[in-house]
Amino acid sequence: MKKKVLAVTGIRSEYDIIYPVLKKMQNDPEIDLKVVVSSAHLSDWHGFTLKKIEEDGFEIADKIDSLFMTNRTVQRPKGIGMLVYALSQTVEREKPDFLFVVGDREESIATAIVGNYMNVLVAHLGGGDPVFGNADDPIRMAVSKLSHIHFVTSKQYGNNLKEHLMEDDFRVVFSGNPALANILNTPSKSLQEISEFLNFDISNGKYIVLIKHPLSSEEKDACEQMKTALEALEFFSKKYDYKVVASYPNTDPGSYDILRAIEEFESKDFIKFNSTIPRDYFINLIRNTKVLAGNSSMGILEAPFYKLPVVNIGNRQQGRMNAGNVEFTSHNKDEIVRALEKACFDEEYIEKIKNIVSPYGNGDAPEIIVNTLRSIEPNDEKWLVKRNLC
Repeated sequence: MKKKVLAVTGIRSEYDIIYPVLKKMQNDPEIDLKVVVSSAHLSDWHGFTLKKIEEDGFEIADKIDSLFMTNRTVQRPKGIGMLVYALSQTVEREKPDFLFVVGDREESIATAIVGNYMNVLVAHLGGGDPVFGNADDPIRMAVSKLSHIHFVTSKQYGNNLKEHLMEDDFRVVFSGNPALANILNTPSKSLQEISEFLNFDISNGKYIVLIKHPLSSEEKDACEQMKTALEALEFFSKKYDYKVVASYPNTDPGSYDILRAIEEFESKDFIKFNSTIPRDYFINLIRNTKVLAGNSSMGILEAPFYKLPVVNIGNRQQGRMNAGNVEFTSHNKDEIVRALEKACFDEEYIEKIKNIVSPYGNGDAPEIIVNTLRSIEPNDEKWLVKRNLC
């Protein structure tokens, strides 16, 4: 009998992480997969990425409008309430054996709550990964306590779950980061093709990618912080004849403030902002950039696999494991510029990064995750009842 998996996704960034796992499940004759789509996927401002999920051929069990675009801290708990309410109805109707979710956003905590109350095994990807100064960090830890199966992106994060959260050894599986499979499986595109798609000439390869989001503990400073980052990038770009390809921020409170800063730079010729970039173009964009700047988790989790220098601006991502490719800076223009110069021109540093080994696996996470779920009997009390709670 097929095992029924209900995967929950709310934003393009985490969908791209789990996409290769979902594709593996979709092609597995022993798994019946459906997807619940919510939050930013249903937002026109974020590119209405529901269309991409439909194009990828996944059966959609439900669409849950849970994004409250208020730029106030109330939007996230309200969204969680909406998700818990609607997802519980979906789970009651679909009767899955497993709920599968990634990370530390609203969807993950809502899914873990619903799974616990409705006696459905929760398989969580990304536990044990600390992020200082962000509301997502305690949420991630809470999700881990509420989850029954942990797919961790590094061995160190697995040890964190076992040693600090007292999770059973048998529940913790080192899968690595599934997004690495996307990198391996995406065909190459030329810089000319990418330039034509973006309508922005980066064909000479002298460009930086910027991805910057608000930090929950510093949201009031989000606008000024973004301005500082953009001023540093403008100074660097003009001095060295570089360009910048940038993404709009995520949906967290403070994102509107970042957008106010973006408005001041949007018409400048050194930079191009994008609401969303298709996966095949985005991966090739990252493959060829000189450096990733900003504060995206991608700099931590995927950039080591690309052998890519990262300039992480500010405190977001502090506390996470640094494979050796990340230079942390404050929101200081001169400091950011120096870090960019090191990443682009310091041959010894660049060579060092070329030789690092990613601690986040080698791209076989989809096989590990799917094989593990296939091997678990969902009605076995061993998995459903957690005894090591303190």
